[in-house]
Amino acid sequence: MTPRPGKVEVPIGGEVIHRRPRAARQVRGGGDEEVVDVGKIIRLDGPAKLNWLCKALPMVRRRKLQPAEFMDIVTNQRFSSNLDDAMPFGSQMVSALRSEIGEYQPLQVQQLRGCDLWARFADSDDERFVDKATTSSSLPAARAAAYAAAAAAA
Repeated sequence: MTPRPGKVEVPIGGEVIHRRPRAARQVRGGGDEEVVDVGKIIRLDGPAKLNWLCKALPMVRRRKLQPAEFMDIVTNQRFSSNLDDAMPFGSQMVSALRSEIGEYQPLQVQQLRGCDLWARFADSDDERFVDKATTSSSLPAARAAAYAAAAAAA
């Protein structure tokens, strides 16, 4: 508030005028920018990448993170480059991806199967599971039950 001409505004004792920096507001608001920063994610170590993947998968399911952006990060060749074959983090990532494979389009599933992470850490059992999950004849149990209920109601 600007004072009237000829009047002087005297501050009240103990009154502090301060604004928080923008970065603090973004972190409190959700911090989605740090989730999709490819450079930061690629430089993470094995346990941190696994934690990121466990946070990102539900975000993709809720569409807070675009599946294409997620696939770009996971299928990047440098994403799995610093994962050690002796440690279980890569296979845990593949099993987490395998559990969410029904959420993706068939082309995204093919892209995922062709990435370096899947090639290094997936078993032949994983390949059979993906083939079974992505064929047009197999439907998830909940979807099949919904179709059956809709057909019975009609």
